[in-house]
Amino acid sequence: MEAIYHPTTDELELRLKRPDEARALRGEHPLSLRLELRGDEVVLVLTPLREGWLPFLQAAAMAPEKPGEEPAWQNLPSSMISAVRYHEDRQILEVAFNKRVYLYFGVPREVFEGLLRAESKGRYMRQHVIDRYPWIKKSRLRPGPDRAPL
Repeated sequence: MEAIYHPTTDELELRLKRPDEARALRGEHPLSLRLELRGDEVVLVLTPLREGWLPFLQAAAMAPEKPGEEPAWQNLPSSMISAVRYHEDRQILEVAFNKRVYLYFGVPREVFEGLLRAESKGRYMRQHVIDRYPWIKKSRLRPGPDRAPL
């Protein structure tokens, strides 16, 4: 999965490639993607899930974007945050909270460094990152051994 945040247009572009298993199933089960507005929510509907989208989503959630080039996780002394890592080339701050990993887009290096220096990591996140930068929940799946310590 590749995620690109465009601060001038405030757009988040997600590019995902289907794994081979999903490609093979496409002819038998055409994939459908629908975006719905339901009151205050935006809902993304993927069908069929088990016969088509599941391998694609699993690959997107767990596979590194560029194998061997991801920055290392840094453990933090915090009750709110387990670890962080920063993708400088894309300005993405990846934060491992209690069993959840979030990606924050368009985060300047100075904000990341401020988090590392902050006495209270949770307070710094609430004041300088959360609700200030666009984010997505990366995964609820348990990460592999090379992923964030949860």
